[in-house]
Amino acid sequence: MANEVRDRSREILRAEFADAAATFCAEHGFDEVTVDEIAHGIGISRATFFRYFASKEDAVVSASRGSAGAYARRVAETPVEPGMTAWQLLRAAAESMVAASEERGDVTRARIRMITDVPALKGRLAWERRNEQSSLADALRERLGDDRTARALAAAAVSAADLAWQEWARTPRSKLSPLLDAYFAAFSGLAEITLD
Repeated sequence: MANEVRDRSREILRAEFADAAATFCAEHGFDEVTVDEIAHGIGISRATFFRYFASKEDAVVSASRGSAGAYARRVAETPVEPGMTAWQLLRAAAESMVAASEERGDVTRARIRMITDVPALKGRLAWERRNEQSSLADALRERLGDDRTARALAAAAVSAADLAWQEWARTPRSKLSPLLDAYFAAFSGLAEITLD
């Protein structure tokens, strides 16, 4: 029990440090700051920084991990209504992340732009997205019983959400929910596109 509490406390601190580090880097420029400056800026020592993160890339991208795990949990927990498709379930579950993103709109937008503009962060995010897809596929597999379909749906949902978040980050007055609707609708119609 004590180990579980200690581990949970460590996870909470790591998430808080990651959030602060990502915001600090977005405000000051990822390539313009050192680990020492980040640590000082968020009120921890360099040693503490490295107890929680392997690099500044790790710290910044770690800030998105909470929403990734939340998406898979939401898919697993969302009640399925009669006639609901797996794609509709994925879209409904994605809505749970909208409020948190829009609540800190400018900060979240700046962080998304930073991650998509810095090659090292973009590569690290791709790695994180593979983990997110895997968690999402696991949640879907439990409901569908089909591994291939679960993995394809998870990959498509993560891609649709990423495209919506990127457009939202680059369009100051946009709303995230309609963008998610638009990209999920676009993905749902892909199989019907003809080439003539």
